[in-house]
Amino acid sequence: MDQETSETYEQAILAPQTGTRNLMKFSITAALAVFAISLTSCATPKPPQVFHNIDKNAVVIDSLDDKTGQILKPTASARADNEIVLSKAMELPKRQTAVVILENYDEPQIGLEYRIRGTPWFIGLRGLGYEHIVFLRGRGVANPEGLITLSEYF
Repeated sequence: MDQETSETYEQAILAPQTGTRNLMKFSITAALAVFAISLTSCATPKPPQVFHNIDKNAVVIDSLDDKTGQILKPTASARADNEIVLSKAMELPKRQTAVVILENYDEPQIGLEYRIRGTPWFIGLRGLGYEHIVFLRGRGVANPEGLITLSEYF
């Protein structure tokens, strides 16, 4: 082979390999970028939802701890054992929605404390016929409007 043929041969054979390498580098880089973005988007928690009461006839209960609560609306009651609060809620006219404000609730995300405090309220209120039950993070206020929603059951 002469010099000119050798150069033409190298261009014909080696040029596509260089292009393929560049394409592979780009493909791998793009795939890693897509993977990193999808991984971080899955890990981002959704922003907290603020509660807006659309049922003006809702029963609002303030759960002070895992044993004590009180009805705030329709008519405020005294602090009492949760079972007594549920029995007072049973005496109220039939309603669709119950809002439970969990005061002194410290978990950053729903966990064991929520299960310990929320489950008895959920079972009791569902047993009384409430179809829509909302749990909110308390801030020491009687009006649930604007509080952070922990969970909502329909």
